[in-house]
Amino acid sequence: MRSTRFLPGLAVLGVVALTAGCAGGAPTGEGDGPVEITYWLWQDDATDPTWTELADEFNDAQDEVEVVLETIPLDQYQNQLVSSAMNGTGPDAARSKDWWLGQFAPQGAIADLTPYVDGWDASDDVVDSLWVTGQLPGEDAVYMLPHQYTTLYLYYRVDYFEELGLEAPRTQQDLLDAAAALTGDGRYGIDVRGGAGGQDQWLAWMYAGGASVVDDSGEVVLDDAKGVAVNEDYLSIVTDLQAAPPGSITAAFADVKTNFVEGLTGMMIHHPGSLKELQGVFGDKLGVVPIPTEDGKPGATLGSMSGNVILEGSDKKDAAWTWISWLSEEAQMEKISTSPQGQLPVLESVIDTEAYSSDPQLAVAVDAIPTAKTWPALEGVAELAAKEWNPLIQQAFQGEISSQDVLTKMSDVLR
Repeated sequence: MRSTRFLPGLAVLGVVALTAGCAGGAPTGEGDGPVEITYWLWQDDATDPTWTELADEFNDAQDEVEVVLETIPLDQYQNQLVSSAMNGTGPDAARSKDWWLGQFAPQGAIADLTPYVDGWDASDDVVDSLWVTGQLPGEDAVYMLPHQYTTLYLYYRVDYFEELGLEAPRTQQDLLDAAAALTGDGRYGIDVRGGAGGQDQWLAWMYAGGASVVDDSGEVVLDDAKGVAVNEDYLSIVTDLQAAPPGSITAAFADVKTNFVEGLTGMMIHHPGSLKELQGVFGDKLGVVPIPTEDGKPGATLGSMSGNVILEGSDKKDAAWTWISWLSEEAQMEKISTSPQGQLPVLESVIDTEAYSSDPQLAVAVDAIPTAKTWPALEGVAELAAKEWNPLIQQAFQGEISSQDVLTKMSDVLR
């Protein structure tokens, strides 16, 4: 086994040899040794050994490609990747979120993977609707290989609903009515999460209500009449119903989860990452349903993809593809997806396994995959999500600007 090397300033998880045979041909490089590539990633659970185990598995398998895995904290990751990609000092391949593509692809910082994908044997196993997560709006080229996905849904307290004679909400009006009914005697309906990360909860509501960020041609339509109406309903949780707990308009996820776990709120929007913990806390008092839609019929929710890209500046693209495509094949996909690092797999073959079909509450998230929508890969998404959304939505919750005004301001950032 090759020894692990550590690079200054970065925690290096391992060095691994990878199977050859990418669509672009066998990896090529100078000298007689393996082609060495660097791969950047973040870890959601730094104590989990899954990535190291994958590295060891490959290190023992072959000698054609050697990859150095460099882990960077998520709160620093995006800035470091953007900076390195633009100045040509980045890795050969890297983990990426779907909504970062607008910062990379139009500037030519990441490679078009379409020729590799077209020759990849596993491409037909990827859920067809998920390819769009690696594309720019209105374009066919694939810039990111799907890897780990998640969809948002609604958690609710079954016992609270039964106490009030309420059914699980199916429409958004059902949710608003339930939020109002649950509020009182020190209890509230639902958090609106106006702080860090709240843009995802909000967009899940918007998508479920029939709003869109862009149309089929990639034009921003967030502030059209439908968007304004759906957003107005969301704002009404605070402005009219007063059904969100104190501090909700600046709350981040930790606050939202604490409020739900401690019984302060009766509903919470999140993804399956909270499922096992909440099942352990509440047992059969926990309910899970899709994000309520406008008419109660199946609709969209927000999905979020963590995939893999190859940087355009790399002169080892074939070797980099060997690595990232191997990660998205069945055995490796199942291993990472069922680990503490995992979310939902992107392969039909893994989705069909018992791990994802035996739990009906997890199945709610899986069933949402085909119709879920992501943040579009527009350059302005990063600025909106990281900087502008919070102060804008907080002003709207406080009645300082209207639903139309707040969406127009958000749309201007995106445009």
